[in-house]
Amino acid sequence: MWIPRTIKERLHRTVESRPVVLLTGARQTGKSSLLQREFPLSEYVSFDHLNQVEAAKDSPDFFLGQFKGTVILDEIQYVPHLFRELKIVVDGNRNSYGKWILTGSQQFELMEKISESLAGRISILHLETLSARELREGPVTNVDDYTWKGGYPEIWGNPGIDTNDFFESYIRTYIERDLKTIIDVKNLHDFQRFIRVIASRVGQLVNYKDISSDVGVSDVTIRKWLHALEVSGIVYLLAPFYRNIGKRLTKSPKLYFADHGLLCHLLGINSIKDWHNHIFRGNIWENIVLMELVKTNNLRPGEHIFFYRDHNGVEIDFIVENKNTLYFIEAKAGERLDDSKLNFNRVIPLFNEKYSTRAIVAQNITGTHTIKKKNYTAINPLATEISL
Repeated sequence: MWIPRTIKERLHRTVESRPVVLLTGARQTGKSSLLQREFPLSEYVSFDHLNQVEAAKDSPDFFLGQFKGTVILDEIQYVPHLFRELKIVVDGNRNSYGKWILTGSQQFELMEKISESLAGRISILHLETLSARELREGPVTNVDDYTWKGGYPEIWGNPGIDTNDFFESYIRTYIERDLKTIIDVKNLHDFQRFIRVIASRVGQLVNYKDISSDVGVSDVTIRKWLHALEVSGIVYLLAPFYRNIGKRLTKSPKLYFADHGLLCHLLGINSIKDWHNHIFRGNIWENIVLMELVKTNNLRPGEHIFFYRDHNGVEIDFIVENKNTLYFIEAKAGERLDDSKLNFNRVIPLFNEKYSTRAIVAQNITGTHTIKKKNYTAINPLATEISL
């Protein structure tokens, strides 16, 4: 079963206007399937296959010269030496739009190599796992299970799949393999324990020493491992909001998973009943809300979306900065809400002089309608997109 991706229109517009397009994203987000479906006449090369890697290394100019039409080069991070030759080929015909379509999974290092070699020649798009909107608009009837299954396309495209088997295989086959190209993990048991420990810290400020104490490795190792998960697109570190941008980089971030299905698996959640009864239900809902904002509004954590916390501990879950408007968003997993526990009135007046402001509660309410209150609007992001 194929579930249409909302990024496809933007993907086609970009391919029609740029000589090189790179689609990034974590493993199994559906990059290859999307590109092969949207560009069926293109040649396809996967650098998951060692023979293709060796061919590209032995003679990069000959390798690229064999393609006459549009080509999809999958998992391009395994052949970074190809970027230099690709720059030469592109510069030979800058008006040949959409010939080179690339995918890559390791985002930060890949971006660095791309910026060095193909600056001004490439457009970069990012693909997350499926959103609630894509499931609602696709051929899916049990969207409620999204709260614990998450959005990996294979889980929804294959009704007979065992989610536990999928995630265990994902951890072993993809996370561990990709990590070996970034860091040296000497003890996989320690690393697997580390992943489960950080799952129990979702939505919290990152404290490296506390995590290292629970895992039994040094906090230096914890920093390396967490960076590796961030590089691989498995987790996001969300920066706090400060008008002084420098402070955003020095203060402690909060930890979230790019897909809450993997998070639920690590926490032992295997059904919607498990999710409703889990001690971290609120934290998981917060993670869901963050990623729905990211997926449906094309936002990047740390660039457009932040959290707020002052020195007195007053918090707002998310602040989205969009032009001259700040959206203050609280995530609430329950249908019943005590308005007195919301912090909008304590925080928003601090920003009213310089920004237009809007308050939103992303709440797990029944139905597709929004509820307009005096000081905020309540929306269920699983049923209705939060438009910013």
